Amino acid sequence: MAFLGVGTGFNINAASTATLSPCIAQKTEYLRVNTGVATVHVAIGTLPTAVVTDTVITNQQPEIISLGKVRSQPINAVTVPSAGDGVTGIVTLTVPEGYGNQFREGSLIGLQVKTGTGSTDNQTYWNLTNLYVSSVQIHRVNTGISGNGFTDKLTVTGDLKTQNGQTAGIQTGLLTGNTLEARSAFKMSAFSGGVEGQVYAQQIQITGG
Repeated sequence: MAFLGVGTGFNINAASTATLSPCIAQKTEYLRVNTGVATVHVAIGTLPTAVVTDTVITNQQPEIISLGKVRSQPINAVTVPSAGDGVTGIVTLTVPEGYGNQFREGSLIGLQVKTGTGSTDNQTYWNLTNLYVSSVQIHRVNTGISGNGFTDKLTVTGDLKTQNGQTAGIQTGLLTGNTLEARSAFKMSAFSGGVEGQVYAQQIQITGG
């Protein structure tokens, strides 16, 4: 089978207790996983803990795991938490009218700023990872409530303080000309049950075979 590596690969240690990768932005449908350990078990999800019943990867026998479809969503407005929220913050993301929401409760996502015409600040502090969707509001009928219309809304929780040096938490919404892209993300857990070793992973695009 022919494949093309996408993005940057990563690795985590497998040991007698399950380990967990950082939050990884999803770029493709497939993850190629390999190890030099005799046998490891891996699990993929929003906050997985690998156990002996999870997918088995054996020494130098790479396997390809499906991540599901990549999900991404434009965001044209945010409601920021109150000042001084501390390490954990809650933010409401507004999906533009005409776009159906791509995420559900429990999804793991990241945010990336998209600057446009008229932008006076690239607001890179909104480039965030490791955010969990805690609730979804679907508006298919105009309720007449100001600010709702036909727009869907996502409430997300996560670290709004230490990721980008916002010591009091993010307190500024999106400025004119700026939007966000919300993108699906995942984490990988590995467990060997004994012997320690590295597990290597790379998102790939299958090109043939």
